[in-house]
Amino acid sequence: MALQVEKQRQINLSRVRREAYFEMKTEHFHSFYEFYYLLNGKRKVFVNNRVYHVKEGDMVLIPKGEIHRTTFDSKDGHERIALCFAHESIHHLLEDIGNDTFIKCFEHKHLTIPPNRRGYLESLFDRLLHEQENEDELSQALCTRYCEEIILFIIRCQNYAQPEIPEALEDKDIEAAAVYISHHYRENITLNKMARLSCMSDSYFSRRFKTVTGFGFKEYLNAVRIRHACDLLLSTDKSITQIASDCGYMDSNYFGDAFHKIKHVSPSQYRKTNLL
Repeated sequence: MALQVEKQRQINLSRVRREAYFEMKTEHFHSFYEFYYLLNGKRKVFVNNRVYHVKEGDMVLIPKGEIHRTTFDSKDGHERIALCFAHESIHHLLEDIGNDTFIKCFEHKHLTIPPNRRGYLESLFDRLLHEQENEDELSQALCTRYCEEIILFIIRCQNYAQPEIPEALEDKDIEAAAVYISHHYRENITLNKMARLSCMSDSYFSRRFKTVTGFGFKEYLNAVRIRHACDLLLSTDKSITQIASDCGYMDSNYFGDAFHKIKHVSPSQYRKTNLL
């Protein structure tokens, strides 16, 4: 769905209510930015080796290309808003504030919106959604205007935000394991090796990794490797076999299967489509 939206419009907002224990079923990374805002409930959001415990009024800022996933953090349901937008869609704003200012806002990915400012933010979301669902010749310009105003609002909130509260120690152990995987994905990484490095049994490490990140161990390893494979496919002229090897896959057929599972196309199709 996200990939279809990316091709259809440069700015897209969705508002969804989920039942208890809902979690994303597949690995997730994309070429657009995402603001994830929780209207109610609690969620756990894993972004680029870091876990965030998100509650009502919290926002998580997700840069393009970073692996992320949400999973349940309580027995209750939740309602969230996700605003996705391409870099090109905000070029006028970037001319005003500078690209560095925009990119810097993603350095602190977890933000609690002050209670007295949530109504204003949610009204901007409502206006953008209204234009998206009732399109006319002015809707695209208005969607861009509201998206830019939301970005400015977030940057201003960050300037007055309180320091983040550290997560639980066990979360930090798993975060360290995820960081290790992201740095050593080219190597032969096994569940047993990661469990030993984390001073856990294989079964306990596997359960903790899934609970904290929302990913199975092998699922996350593949997601990291495929993300780097996507970069190599578009930035080099290396063969598919060489890219598979560079990303930790000794079997190019297995690499092709893993790539297709995540990106829904073959490596060669991905390269051809995105280089057009």
